[in-house]
Amino acid sequence: MIQEPDISIITPVWNGLPFIKDCIESVIAQEFKNWEMLIGDNCSTDGTIEYLETLNDPRIKIFKHEKNRGIFGNLNFLFSKANSKASYILCADDYFIEKSSLFKIVSYWQNAPQEVGIVIFNQKGNGHCSLTTLQEEVLPKIITVGQSDLIFYCFGNIAGNLSNVSVLNTVVANAGGFREDLPYSGDFEFWSRAGRETAIAIQGEAVTHVRRHPGVASNYLNRKGEIIWQNTFVINRLYNDLAQRCPKSLFAIRLHGTLNYDSLQRDIALKLFLKGKKEYLKTLDKVMSGALFSMSFFMRWLLYTITAGGRLGRRTIAKYLLRKSNYAHSIV
Repeated sequence: MIQEPDISIITPVWNGLPFIKDCIESVIAQEFKNWEMLIGDNCSTDGTIEYLETLNDPRIKIFKHEKNRGIFGNLNFLFSKANSKASYILCADDYFIEKSSLFKIVSYWQNAPQEVGIVIFNQKGNGHCSLTTLQEEVLPKIITVGQSDLIFYCFGNIAGNLSNVSVLNTVVANAGGFREDLPYSGDFEFWSRAGRETAIAIQGEAVTHVRRHPGVASNYLNRKGEIIWQNTFVINRLYNDLAQRCPKSLFAIRLHGTLNYDSLQRDIALKLFLKGKKEYLKTLDKVMSGALFSMSFFMRWLLYTITAGGRLGRRTIAKYLLRKSNYAHSIV
């Protein structure tokens, strides 16, 4: 009888050499042995397939796609093949930092509260600005269904990289998987959508190393401002919920939305504009003119100017929203 794995490791890859070798070796080196690793190759041309074909561990299953499914199409496919109760997403660029990393992940699920369907690891010491520092200070160990919209609106994609997340496979299936038409924000959209149906646990313990290098997806998926309309799609949905729940805080909600999702992007757009690349700013103004959470064209530029590109004021307004919201009293 074949033993069912306790955890599935989900690894999408496209042209992953040389990093995928470190990724796979870190899995094989784990002290916890009852795992399966599902690797989906999105038509690599750099020798990744040739390397994968040299692997002979029966716990590693390779899927070679005939056409590039995109990262979220690849993830949806791999989740559909998982044989365990829970999965951990480990992108090909990244790796487990300790031989005990997988044991820590599985141990969490063995003792997890019943309402938890998503666990975000690596959540300590990531603060590099006042808002992310506030996030680390105030996030509860378990974000309930009633808290998630506010938290995602205030802080954005709290999970950060895909390689920080473990999720029950039933959560992915029941939610209908990741949106494949949002190649930049598909993870943000999914976590915020799933957070309306399942609790999200926050774990400070680091279990993976997330690489930063020129070939990461965020560097080639957002060259023309693709992130702007994709994030706006997610934030509009969150805004609608908050506007209904907290009508007395509507100005503060829009103010935070403008600072967090326009001013920071406006800073990027203006720098590109000064280098002769005007498309990013045009995209930003076009999308924000129809964004529910955004203020007027004049106010967007005014706020950008007086808040140093959105760097000032976001923490204060987020803290105000967390304090005043009629269903977030347990956070701050």
